[in-house]
Amino acid sequence: MFSKLLRSRIVKIFFATAACLLCLLFSTDAIAHKLGQSYVYLQVGEDTIDARLEIPVKELNQVLDLGFPADKKVRQAEIEPHLEQIQAYVDNHFQLSCQPQTCGLMFRGYDFLNTTFAQFLQLRYSVMPVDGIPDQLQVTYDVILAEQPQHINMLLIEENWQTGTFGNESQALLIFDQAGQSKTVDLTSGSLFRGFVGVVKLGIEHILEGIDHVLFLVALLLPSVLRRRDDRWQPVGKFSTALVYIIKIVTAFTIAHSITLCLATLQIVQVPSRLVESVIAASIGLAAVEIFYPIFRGRTWLIIFLFGLFHGFGFADALAELGVTSQHAALSLFGFNLGIEIGQIAIIAIVFPLLYLLRTQRFYPRVVLRSGGLLLGTMSLYWFIERAFDINLRVLPTIQGLI
Repeated sequence: MFSKLLRSRIVKIFFATAACLLCLLFSTDAIAHKLGQSYVYLQVGEDTIDARLEIPVKELNQVLDLGFPADKKVRQAEIEPHLEQIQAYVDNHFQLSCQPQTCGLMFRGYDFLNTTFAQFLQLRYSVMPVDGIPDQLQVTYDVILAEQPQHINMLLIEENWQTGTFGNESQALLIFDQAGQSKTVDLTSGSLFRGFVGVVKLGIEHILEGIDHVLFLVALLLPSVLRRRDDRWQPVGKFSTALVYIIKIVTAFTIAHSITLCLATLQIVQVPSRLVESVIAASIGLAAVEIFYPIFRGRTWLIIFLFGLFHGFGFADALAELGVTSQHAALSLFGFNLGIEIGQIAIIAIVFPLLYLLRTQRFYPRVVLRSGGLLLGTMSLYWFIERAFDINLRVLPTIQGLI
């Protein structure tokens, strides 16, 4: 009786874990941009500060009476004749001063951001401090707010190595809800260690949110508690046997992706992103095929190592997009890679013991292993077609919308 109850709980835990992985697959990022809001993003470097303003075109059109059609997106040709007027307006409603030293603002260009709710005009500025990064910034930001009191403006620190902040587009540091408001941004609260910890967290988040990397690990974990004998899967006898096997696989994968992560980040070796992403998708499918037919035939470590090289290039692309290595390159690289390893260990620590406990159940090789292999193979084919041929099949978004 106790044994049946234990098995029942194990099965429930396993499928709860699978559900969590599916939630990762179908999850979407929270949309930071909303109606009636304007934003200023700051990127703090070692000796430079950049600012990006994002202002809703609809409200800007109303305030300045620019004559844009209300129900259509504005194009570059339509904004150009009004650019000087817009810049002059923004200059009157966006002031930034450095303390204790002085600094100036230089306009660098503009772009558009189209969201589900609205179109935003992006204005980019360089903040030019005279003597290095200041201790504080005094900011006034009341665009639109001065004419439409219900409007809300927000300031976010998008990137600051010292405080361990990278790619932040959702956590506002300051909120401006009154015209003429001036607020202070403290830039001295960080440290080198805090920045390193932030990069490690970034690596953990990337591996946990990178569903293709997670599914590749799952494809390796599913058969790790079994051994193929006479073309049939049999449960391993000892926990240590399965653990040693998975340690060898993960070690080969780790060494491989660490090599290419370093080479690509330091720009020693560059591989087209489209090729990298396609091979990553294919790696999941080939690992799934191994479940049904032994294609690796004793060359598992070599195959995993080769795939790991491409996964490393994928990690490097993610790191480059975040712009983390523009400062303290060695620490950034080490911290990000360490975070990836911690994330991998966390996945293995959760999934592997459950698979080991389930390995002797009749349904494991027939249901869990084969169903998992089919699902992984399907996802691999889907991603490979999209990435290799640069097309959008729109299958997952459709399913996501139905859910």
